[in-house]
Amino acid sequence: MGDGIRKRRSVEFFNDDVPSKSIIDDIILDSVTFTPNKCTIPYHKVKVYGPEYKEDKEKLVIQTNCDPKYRKIADSPYLIDYMRQEYEEWFKMMMDSRPKRVIQERFNYYNFNPQVLAPYLFIFYDIHETKVDLRQPHIIMEERDSQIKATQSSSIHAYNIACLAAEKNISSSFCQDIPLHTEYNDHRIDVNYDIVLCLGLGYPLEIKWNPKYRDIPKVEKVVEWQ
Repeated sequence: MGDGIRKRRSVEFFNDDVPSKSIIDDIILDSVTFTPNKCTIPYHKVKVYGPEYKEDKEKLVIQTNCDPKYRKIADSPYLIDYMRQEYEEWFKMMMDSRPKRVIQERFNYYNFNPQVLAPYLFIFYDIHETKVDLRQPHIIMEERDSQIKATQSSSIHAYNIACLAAEKNISSSFCQDIPLHTEYNDHRIDVNYDIVLCLGLGYPLEIKWNPKYRDIPKVEKVVEWQ
């Protein structure tokens, strides 16, 4: 996946072109086949919401503000219209390429996560059924240990999907700021406390806020030879 690793870039906004489902199926097959799992135990599950969930994603996105306070507001049927107006204003300012400082100040330095609008939205969940170490079935894992392993396996799997997609010139973006609990939902997307992360796949919208390059840390800041 050398080419995929080098080509992968995170984008925030996707255009309306939809990658072929057969290509996505190939990516999924390779990702499951070649992603390692600790002791071959799957600690996570993935649900894929395709383009037929477009309207549901448009309802979900207004609940994805980075500020938990706003996500809670978006859970109220009485304030849902307010959050929709906030999102529409934020989106317009982004499309108009307004200075980032102006946008940040207007929204108190919290953004929405339009990655969930991608044609293909992958949501990774912790599966709590896996509590037994298959090598030592008499040992039951603690809840926290299960969550850590689910986070590890989800992250590795998601990154492999992103790199495999990049090989096929499909862009991706990670997201975690989605509502983990909602009493009020008018969409069909499964959001609950078991969500680990999300990954959107699609083709990038050509605007200023879709970076083609990123700040790369110096190697010595990350890796230290002993």
